Amino acid sequence: MDDKGFTLNYRRCGGNGTVAVSAELDGEIVVSDKLDIVRASARDRFVARLAELAPVLATPENRAAIGAELLRIAGDVQRAADPQPAGAALDVSRIARPELFHARDVSGVAAPVTRVSAGRPAAQWVLYARWHAKGQRESRDLPDALDLPDGGRLWFCPLPAAPEPTMRAGWSAESRAAWVSGAAAPEPVGVLRRVCERFAHFVDFPSGAAEGTTATLALWTVLSYVYPAWAAIPYLSLGGPLASGKSTAFGVLSRLVFRPLESSNLTAPALFRTLHERGGTLLLDEAERLRDGTPDAGELRSILLSGYKAGSPAIRLEKAGESFRRTEFDCFGPKALAGIGSLPEALASRCIRVGMFRAGADSPKPRRRLDAEPERWAAIRDDLHALALEHGADWPALATHAECCPLELNGRDFELWQPLFGLAGWFEERGADGLVGVLGEHALGVAETTRDDAVPEADELLVKLLAEHVLFSTHRTLKAGDLLRQACDLDAVTFRNWSPKGIAAALARYGIRTKRATGNAGRVYGGVGLPELRRIAAAYGFDLSLPPDARM
Repeated sequence: MDDKGFTLNYRRCGGNGTVAVSAELDGEIVVSDKLDIVRASARDRFVARLAELAPVLATPENRAAIGAELLRIAGDVQRAADPQPAGAALDVSRIARPELFHARDVSGVAAPVTRVSAGRPAAQWVLYARWHAKGQRESRDLPDALDLPDGGRLWFCPLPAAPEPTMRAGWSAESRAAWVSGAAAPEPVGVLRRVCERFAHFVDFPSGAAEGTTATLALWTVLSYVYPAWAAIPYLSLGGPLASGKSTAFGVLSRLVFRPLESSNLTAPALFRTLHERGGTLLLDEAERLRDGTPDAGELRSILLSGYKAGSPAIRLEKAGESFRRTEFDCFGPKALAGIGSLPEALASRCIRVGMFRAGADSPKPRRRLDAEPERWAAIRDDLHALALEHGADWPALATHAECCPLELNGRDFELWQPLFGLAGWFEERGADGLVGVLGEHALGVAETTRDDAVPEADELLVKLLAEHVLFSTHRTLKAGDLLRQACDLDAVTFRNWSPKGIAAALARYGIRTKRATGNAGRVYGGVGLPELRRIAAAYGFDLSLPPDARM
């Protein structure tokens, strides 16, 4: 059999013993079919069909050998169906998404591979894996699970449907073959520098922030290949006026990130089903429409909000016969959003903001063609895939690495930036001198700007008026209506439609609440002191002109 170049490949594709089996002879698929492999009659029919289509395999010896191999596969399938004692709980950390995973023992990528089957192109998923302990590399048709060194298994879920023959792998066939054959791993800092160069070559960023913005985008690109190691992934928000380079930056991202999914008009169901089945990096243009009040925009918002953290699926009711059943869709993964308008507040809080800048008339960058050097893009993508697998054992440890993050980044800012700082520290250890410092300066500036923009100017004015009352007024109480009158005197346009109740609601967001006064005075602001005002000024960056050493 071997001298004829014959192989049988299979993968589970349903309940019980249903598998997809393909028979390949001299590099060409002869038969590809689904069958219940534990049934002898199904195996016999497969052998008969194979003998009919490939007469060289029709000899009694070859038919018997093929039948024996199918029987062996049937045994594997039956053992895999119940590898644990009945009722034993399965540790969910032993379940991974097959398109990209970094587990303790092994890292892997599932890539679509197209071959000729029965005279026509047909594609299937092939798993490329690296075992960390021995450095072993391998490729195989995507299985249900991998046997681990400790005797357990790493299960794959969800198993994707067969890819379309035209689906591109992102990782070139030549590079995959060379990697499996033992090609040298790419040098990490060299890969990062080439990613940085691509952004700097095509996009003009605001003066003074170009180096930090380039580093941020390059590290986020690398993150798209290693993100399963983290529990939360920052989104990117590319904002700026028309013709400020957002589309070009998206073009660079689409040519470098892991399995890009580009769209400006995906419906919500198409989005969550695609992300659930195939994963990848979402690049969503015209993101300002997420502020629309339409049902589809609302559903898109909910998917994006749930996809920020692992284990937070989008939940939908799916038709099942005459009733409905609850179905979870895993939408976790990296996402970049671009638009000329602002994002909804909850979604913006999950994003690292990337300010875009319109190139000057003398800049050559807008005239450069993104597709002028396809081989160059492909080479960087190939190295990013290999880099992610070769160092797969490092990524889970980086997910808890906080030493590189500036102390000023806390709360949501820390959660957003920690993955990039973890990667920056890893690259700096390998020779990217100064990277953590560049990223730190940029991150602090972005975080400060984001906090300033997130706080309405009206809120800051109200807190300032309250601080002036605390510092200078001889009256110890103040009503919301009093604040409204003062605010209208200073900014009649902003506050013309406000009410005392609106004033109270705005200040309550900062922990400042009214109290019921004695007698018939109603509700007043009493007891607000300097410690509380100092806390608000520090947290929100308000300039309240508070005395440094005053005491109440």
